[in-house]
Amino acid sequence: MDNPREKRINVLMLPWLAHGHANRYLELAKRLTQELKNLSIHFCSTPIILDSIRDNLHRHSTITNPSSINLVEICLQETEELPPHLHTTRHLPLHLIPVLKQVFAQSEETFLHLLETLKPDLLIFDIFQPWAAKIARQRNIPAVVYIGCTVAMSSCAHDYFAPSKDFPYPAIKLTQENRRQGTEPSEGEQGYRHFLEQVVLCWQLSDFVIARSFREIEAKYIDYLSTLIGKELVLTGPLIPDVGSVSPGNIQEAEKVMQWLDQREPRSVVFVSFGSQCFMPYNEMEQLARGLELSGACFIWVARFPKNNDEGNELAKALLHGLVERVGPQRGLVITSWAPQRRILLHRNLSSFLTHCGWSSVLEGMHAGVPMLALPMESDQPVNAKLIVDLGIGIEIPQHGRGNFKGEGVSACIKQILQSEYGDSVRRNAQELAEVIRNRKNDDIRILADKILELASDH
Repeated sequence: MDNPREKRINVLMLPWLAHGHANRYLELAKRLTQELKNLSIHFCSTPIILDSIRDNLHRHSTITNPSSINLVEICLQETEELPPHLHTTRHLPLHLIPVLKQVFAQSEETFLHLLETLKPDLLIFDIFQPWAAKIARQRNIPAVVYIGCTVAMSSCAHDYFAPSKDFPYPAIKLTQENRRQGTEPSEGEQGYRHFLEQVVLCWQLSDFVIARSFREIEAKYIDYLSTLIGKELVLTGPLIPDVGSVSPGNIQEAEKVMQWLDQREPRSVVFVSFGSQCFMPYNEMEQLARGLELSGACFIWVARFPKNNDEGNELAKALLHGLVERVGPQRGLVITSWAPQRRILLHRNLSSFLTHCGWSSVLEGMHAGVPMLALPMESDQPVNAKLIVDLGIGIEIPQHGRGNFKGEGVSACIKQILQSEYGDSVRRNAQELAEVIRNRKNDDIRILADKILELASDH
């Protein structure tokens, strides 16, 4: 009998048009091609996304054979409000994200041509592209969704459509308050429902579900959801990139940040970062700045701004400049470009990580063993924040609906982490979980690779 690990397998990956999603898919591609020497992956995205991927792909070549991952462009329709350089969520104003989703979904004909040209044995797709899975399955190409959010969030999605008084995990249950946090104010409940419908539809279109998680933190949710949806959940593990495979950005600027951090006291610095896609409105930045100032703690704040909002961005930058002027450059550092997040999180002088609770950021925080201050902004982030609290590795900053928080609440939570016995226990829990993650056997990718072989070989 032929060895399935010797037969050439072609997989097409189609991540959502966010750099965080693309990087997560690329890391999975690297691990899979390292495990399966007979695997070729066609990594499909817009030119602006692929421009940032190329450098990452060829860096740290010991991880993978770069030639086994082929970058494939999918060109979307150009419009006046959505030119090619905005075919990504990075710097994209929030009101244009639904437009980007719509334009991407309208590329069905282009995607069909790619399927006919590449002839993949399997499609791995993201939760915003069920249309791609439908097209693939119509042509007898198996499809598997790779969901980058927590399994806890997926469990909540199921409970939303089939609410039960017996939902066994009240600590993470979606409330009306959570849902207001999880969607754009202009979309309301209807927008949140549509988001969860996407998740459920993706399960239905998948032969199995790939989840970026591991049993040490989500065993009960994994077993619960698998039973509910009647699909196997195949895990990737934490899937944290090696520090050496992460873009170094501007090396000189990164070294300035690390030198500043080196000069602070041990466990004295709060790292504030909200990912590459979440942009904080001015009134929220004002409250966050107030909280950092009142806390008395040192801080590094990575602030990002949407494009096409010059007046608002200038006001925000003036706010940040005023904050640093008041507290002094020895206490506060503001970064408005790329920051070496992984290196910062692993630094001995870091006290805590104030995060929007994007799942990649949460996993990096877990891996570093840093207590987290949760300030969720959208989508799955409110549930991720609840999971952080439930695991005892962080605390959630009080909000009364999306973005409705006060500087005093931010300050109180920072002081709780830095100055209380409870904060000490959170730190111990975070460090113990980090030890578990670093010492765990990494069988997840091997198991996933075997599942992919089995499914693709039957095609």
